[in-house]
Amino acid sequence: MKNNKVVILVLILLIAVALYFFSTQSSGSGSANKEAKSDFAIKDTASIDKIFIVDAKGQSVTLSKSDGAWLVNEKYTARPDNIRLLMKTFSRIDMRSPVPKAAENNVVKKIATNATKVEIYQGGNKPSKTYYVGGPTKDHQGTYMVLETQGVISSVPYVMYIPGNFGYLTTRFFTEPEQWRDAVVFKTLPQQIKQIAVTFHDAPEESYFIKNKEGEFSLFAAGSVVPLNVNSDQLMDYVSRYQRIYYEMIDVESAQEKMDSIVNSPPFITLTVVDLSGEENKMELRHMPNFRGIMSNEDKEFEFDVDRMYGHLNGNLFTYVQYATFDQITLPKSYFIVEN
Repeated sequence: MKNNKVVILVLILLIAVALYFFSTQSSGSGSANKEAKSDFAIKDTASIDKIFIVDAKGQSVTLSKSDGAWLVNEKYTARPDNIRLLMKTFSRIDMRSPVPKAAENNVVKKIATNATKVEIYQGGNKPSKTYYVGGPTKDHQGTYMVLETQGVISSVPYVMYIPGNFGYLTTRFFTEPEQWRDAVVFKTLPQQIKQIAVTFHDAPEESYFIKNKEGEFSLFAAGSVVPLNVNSDQLMDYVSRYQRIYYEMIDVESAQEKMDSIVNSPPFITLTVVDLSGEENKMELRHMPNFRGIMSNEDKEFEFDVDRMYGHLNGNLFTYVQYATFDQITLPKSYFIVEN
């Protein structure tokens, strides 16, 4: 990894030198050549099959398309909304202007030290286009960028933008692999579910599990083998909710000590889904302190955050989740019971 970081930094510095050399030469290129050097857009985004992004610190991520699905580092399913945003960026990016001559040296220096490199592949072993993405313009409505196409680097940096959009583009090309992962927690069709277990650690009498037997679902109290009398339509509606349950975001900023401390505290709810192949997905939910000081209608401060909680997925992913999402599947046993 150290060698890779050095190579990347050296390449960026060499590009900066090349930029400086070309930018100080007299302008002898024709308008068609200038247009080609600033042609960042890719109209046929469906042909893109790999994207490699690396920042100046050497952190990188590879997004690749396999059988129509995008993967993160060939390991995890990519977050669809992030991929869509990238494709929109590639198809609509446009030049607002070349960097003014007086600012070229300063922009080149900043690109040399802080650029994010974005390689875009369209079916070959070499990138069809490579972006060197710098920081924002002073008005934050443009982004300093350099284009490399077939080994040829644009002779000047450009100010790029998305027509009709406000803001700069640098933040779209992040390199944290976890942030590219699909935010899915449970995405299982009812017919694929073998068992669901819902454990309320603070109220064990409300805990239960649901079993699928040949397409028929039954609900049992925790530790019992006798099915409870429930409304079958209501139960089926509940089971179907496990097709689309997502976390809000991954915590990539907190210190490991903080995350370890939270994970070592007991959860208040645990949700476990086992599919017919035996694969298990488990989410542990823990209260989040009321950092924002939200008050009740009685002017008393809530003990815990009323919108979000911590979620620990499969023992290795520390996330934030919303009550608005999880309230629909953290229903107590009493919700389902039908009185005789």
